[in-house]
Amino acid sequence: MSKITFFIPYPEIGPVVEEVFREQGDDGWELEIVLAKFVREIAAWKNINTDVCMARGVMAAALKRLTTGIPVVELPVSGYEILRAIWECQKKYSPTKIAIVGSRDMIYGVKKIQDIIGVELIVDEIHDEDEAESHIQVIKKSGVTVIIGGVMSTSIAQRHGLHAELIQIGQEAIYHALLEAKRVALVRRQEQERGEQFRVILDYSTEGVVTTTADGIINLINTAAAKLTGVSDAAVGQQVARFFPQLGLNRILKSGRAELGEIETMNGQQLAVNRVPISIGNLIVGAVVTFQPVTVIQELEGKIRRKVYERGHKAKLTFQDILGNSPAIKRAITVAEEFSEVNSTVLIMGETGTGKEIFAQSIHNSSGRRKGPFVAVNCAALPENLLESELFGYAEGAFTGAVRGGKIGLFELAHMGTIFLDEIPEISHKLQGRLLRVLQEREIMRLGDDKIVPVNVRVIAATNQDLYKMMQEGLFREDLYYRVEILKLVLPSLRGRREDIIPLMYHFLEEYCGQFGKKFRSLSPEAQRLLEDYHWPGNVRELSNIAERLAVLSGNGTIEPGDIEGMFSHPPADSDAVSEKRLISSSSSVDMNRSILLKALEESNYHYAKAAAKLGISRTTLWRRLKGYDSLK
Repeated sequence: MSKITFFIPYPEIGPVVEEVFREQGDDGWELEIVLAKFVREIAAWKNINTDVCMARGVMAAALKRLTTGIPVVELPVSGYEILRAIWECQKKYSPTKIAIVGSRDMIYGVKKIQDIIGVELIVDEIHDEDEAESHIQVIKKSGVTVIIGGVMSTSIAQRHGLHAELIQIGQEAIYHALLEAKRVALVRRQEQERGEQFRVILDYSTEGVVTTTADGIINLINTAAAKLTGVSDAAVGQQVARFFPQLGLNRILKSGRAELGEIETMNGQQLAVNRVPISIGNLIVGAVVTFQPVTVIQELEGKIRRKVYERGHKAKLTFQDILGNSPAIKRAITVAEEFSEVNSTVLIMGETGTGKEIFAQSIHNSSGRRKGPFVAVNCAALPENLLESELFGYAEGAFTGAVRGGKIGLFELAHMGTIFLDEIPEISHKLQGRLLRVLQEREIMRLGDDKIVPVNVRVIAATNQDLYKMMQEGLFREDLYYRVEILKLVLPSLRGRREDIIPLMYHFLEEYCGQFGKKFRSLSPEAQRLLEDYHWPGNVRELSNIAERLAVLSGNGTIEPGDIEGMFSHPPADSDAVSEKRLISSSSSVDMNRSILLKALEESNYHYAKAAAKLGISRTTLWRRLKGYDSLK
C-alpha cells in the first residue's frame, strides 16, 4: 500500500479531493488529508511517513524545504483560476489596482494578464507568514485595497483591513495532481528499489569498488574497498590520487582505455585490479575500479574445483577398507599412513590386483588434502595425444574438434587435491617431460595456450612393472624416475600374505552371496588348502572374481576342491609334478630354487611346516617342489 498525504489550505476542498481520489480508484493507494493554512503548522510533519506529499503555493514550497527525500507534488494554479479571482474582485470592488501575492510557481507569468483586463496588477513573491505580513503592509501603504492569493495571504490581508479573494483549487487541477503524485511515488519506489539493490550489491560484494567523476573526485567507496584499503568513505569528495595512488584512475580518465587483471599491492596485500572508464558517447564522465585480494580469487577457484570434485572426483576408500591381518599387509598400511602425513610424491609398486588404487585413495583420505578432489587416471587406457589433452587441458581452437571455450585438464581439476597416475610407465617420453615440469614447477600450460596455470597437486603414481629396470633400459626418463620415487610403497602379492587368503575368500563369499541372495557356503579343509597352494597371479582381484563365481553358482553343502579348480585363471602351479617341471624347466632356475628351499629347511632344522611358512607356501607345496627337483636330476 502506497500513501499520498494531501495538505489542503481550507476545509471545504477536502470532500472534493476525496471524491476525485475515489473516482480514480484506490488501486493500492491510501489518501491522508491534512488541513494546514500556515507554514508554521507543517513543522510537526518534518518526519512524515508517506510516499508523496501534495500542496499548493507557499505550502508546497515550504514542504520541499522541510521534508528530506519525500517528493512534493504542487497543485498547479492555472491562468483561468487567477482570471476568475480577478473577475470576482472587479465585480465586487471595482479596483484600479490589484495585488497578487503568492509563491513563485503560483504567480509566474501573471503580469502579462494586465494587458488583457485593463487593471494594474502588482505581483509579489512570498515564502512564509513573516514575509507575507511585511509585504502586505507595504502593499497597503501603496494604496492597493484588494489582495488575491492563497489562504495565508488572504487571511493576513483581511486582518489588515484589505479586501481579499482566494484563488480556488479547481477539481481538474486536483485530478491531474493526484495522477502526477501517483506517478512520482511509483518512480520513487522503483528508484528506491534499484538504489537498495545497488547498495546491497556494493556493500556485500567481496570486490572493493571506488568510482570517481571525470575530474578524479571520489564519489563512492563501498564497504569492501574501505576494509581492503583502510580508507573510509570520508574520502568521498576528495581527489582519488590522494588516497588511492596505486589505483591509477587518473591515467584511465586520460587514456579512456580499460586495464584489466592487473596486480597491485595495497595495505600490505596483493590485489587483482580492474580499471574501467565510464563514458557517455565519446565523453568520459568518470571511472570505476574494482579490486579483490588474490587469495579470494584462489579460494573461489578452489570452490569451483570442489564443485567439480563433488560430481565424481572423490576418493571413497580408506585404510579401514583394506582387508587382511598378515604382517606384510599391516606393514604396507603402516608405511602408507606415514606417507599420508606429508605432501611428497608417492610411487606405489605392486602386481596387478594388489590394491594400488585402494592404497592411493586411502593415502588421500588420510591426508590434509582429504577435502580436495581425487582424480584417477589410467595412463594405459588413452592414446598419447588424447592423454595429453586430458591431463593438461586445451585452449579453444587448439586442434580440430576442440570443444568451444577449451577444456580444463585433470591436473587443474585436482588442484588442492591428489592426482593418481596409474600405470605411469605407459606415458610416452614426450609426456614424461611435461609431467616432470609439473612436478618441478607446480604449473601447467594448456595445449594451444601460452598462459601458465599454477597448480597445487599431490601426485601418487603406480606401476606393476620394474620402473628402475625400465629407467636403466632407457624406457623411462631418469630425471622423472627420481622425481616420482621419492616415497616408494611396495604392496605385497597375495602369495606373500597367504594367511590372508582364506579370510579374504570368506569375506568376499559373504558379500556376494548377500548381494545375489544366495545361501552362504563354507569351504572344506581340502578346498582351503587348494586356495592356499594356488599362486594367485591376479592377486586379490582374482580371488574376488572366484568368490563371485562361487556365489553365483552356489549350491548346497560345503565348497570342495572340485568346485574351485576350473575357476582358476591359470592352472594351479602345484597341481601335479608336470606343472612343477614346467616352472623349473631351466637348470639355472633349478639350482636357484632348490638352494632356496634347502636353505629354508636348514634354517628350520628340517621342520617342513616351519620352512613352508617361512617361504609363504604350504607344507605340501614344499614337499612337491623338492620332489619335482629330484625327478629332474
